[in-house]
Amino acid sequence: MTDTMLLRVLLLPFLLVSLLAGCQPAAENPGTNPLAGYESPEPLVLRAPEAPMPVPDVVLEGVDGPVGTSALFDGRWTLLYVGYSYCPDICPTELGQLSQILPALQEHSPQFDWQVVFLSVDPERDTPAHLEKYTAFFSEEFVPVTGSREAIDAVTGAVKAGYRIGEHAPGERRYSVDHDTGFRLIDPQGRMLAVLPGPHHPDRVVTMLQSFLSEVRPE
Repeated sequence: MTDTMLLRVLLLPFLLVSLLAGCQPAAENPGTNPLAGYESPEPLVLRAPEAPMPVPDVVLEGVDGPVGTSALFDGRWTLLYVGYSYCPDICPTELGQLSQILPALQEHSPQFDWQVVFLSVDPERDTPAHLEKYTAFFSEEFVPVTGSREAIDAVTGAVKAGYRIGEHAPGERRYSVDHDTGFRLIDPQGRMLAVLPGPHHPDRVVTMLQSFLSEVRPE
């Protein structure tokens, strides 16, 4: 094992803890996460491009009805954010940052077709109609989706996005949801290549992604 490889192995647990600490997610055994470190001065964590993490083809609920993940990600580079609309502070902050990141990527990397997908893990309160209004406050270009608990868990499990629903009685509207704050980079084949842990700074995120894509997708 080279010194660089050893450094990546030693840094991985620290990066994962940083990724998941923001909202105290319910991920089990984060130390077993197969993500590998990317040698960068910024906190970008990813698998090797030759071994990406595929998102399973499940049906989610979008604004225009059911949508399969294969169709959702097909042909586009996606920043996936997992959260919920009743989040009091972190989700509005992160979505506000994504509202700056998306147009910057579209301007500076026009060779890629970019989108932001907001996956709500709180389908009890976050109907597609409600999510459409909520995300439009940040950007009308955002793509909001939710789904059954099974579909949500299939996606969040594949991209290592931990979350936990607070205990509440059936029909209760006031409860908390813990979740991590990372942005997931999904390629046009529906495979996760990278995770960008928070805190996020829009200019730095755009620079990181441009640098990363120039290496994994040389022109």
